[in-house]
Amino acid sequence: MGGGYSIHATDNIQECKDNMKALMLHHEYQHRHFDTLRRVFDVLNFSESKYVVLRNFEKMPDNVAVDSNHLDVDLLVDDYYEVKRILDGDSPQHFWSVSYENGEHRVVNTVSIGGHGVNFDVRHVGDNYLDKQWQQDILKRRFSSRTGIYIPSEEDHLFSIIYHAIIQKKVISDTYVKVMTKIGNFTAAQARDKIFLRGELDSFM
Repeated sequence: MGGGYSIHATDNIQECKDNMKALMLHHEYQHRHFDTLRRVFDVLNFSESKYVVLRNFEKMPDNVAVDSNHLDVDLLVDDYYEVKRILDGDSPQHFWSVSYENGEHRVVNTVSIGGHGVNFDVRHVGDNYLDKQWQQDILKRRFSSRTGIYIPSEEDHLFSIIYHAIIQKKVISDTYVKVMTKIGNFTAAQARDKIFLRGELDSFM
């Protein structure tokens, strides 16, 4: 047997978009646009994908200003490309060289909501952002908030904030101090003490 043709199907939604652009067919792609942040979470909840909003979810989804300058959403998900597809997230061009799709670490996806491009950081199980087993446990222990979005358990919320504040950030923000004093019953001084917080985190881990 001989001859025939080779057909390559795209591996994920970002490759599909990039290939269509290279073939000058990008005008044929119908981007998904959400009216509200509430609608985004309705669609996620209806899907089979597991997610949690890791932090700053207290006023979501109805009582936050939806604009590209003040809102970003931090998700932990079980399947990166499936959630990217559901949200129709675009990897910003200025992050392309360091994007996850390009073999690097940036997982920002711009989602169209109410005419604005809102950035979602889509962390996923096994990406080394947090310990893999802990990521799995966070998703296992998640629960639906009063506002209908999935958030971490109180314990996972507290210690993921501690981890974020002392491992992933250079400075502990006032916002995180408020969270730690409220749900961790720490004093303000303890919530700013990296040595104390590292001890608490080590005990939890």
